[in-house]
Amino acid sequence: MTGSGPFSKYLSKLSPFWRRELGFVALLGGFGLLVMPFLIYLAGVLTLGPYEGGLLAFLGSLMGAVFTAKPSAWLLVIGPYLLFTGVRLLTRPFRRQA
Repeated sequence: MTGSGPFSKYLSKLSPFWRRELGFVALLGGFGLLVMPFLIYLAGVLTLGPYEGGLLAFLGSLMGAVFTAKPSAWLLVIGPYLLFTGVRLLTRPFRRQA
């Protein structure tokens, strides 16, 4: 994570653990923001039928909820990271120590 970007001087001061966690948050938060809404829409269409306004109306209402800081929408965004962290914590006793 070195480079000459605007955050490089701050990232270089972080410990390797926090740099790795920040990478996980960015990767899984991006997944929750960009991929999960499409998967949820697909699951809803397959089980409940078509959404009344279509995909763009669904994405618009969801992103509106994210930007107005509704807890349910933010749980969607950070849900993959929370699930990943929970699995890491639960499997920690079973990992070999190097």
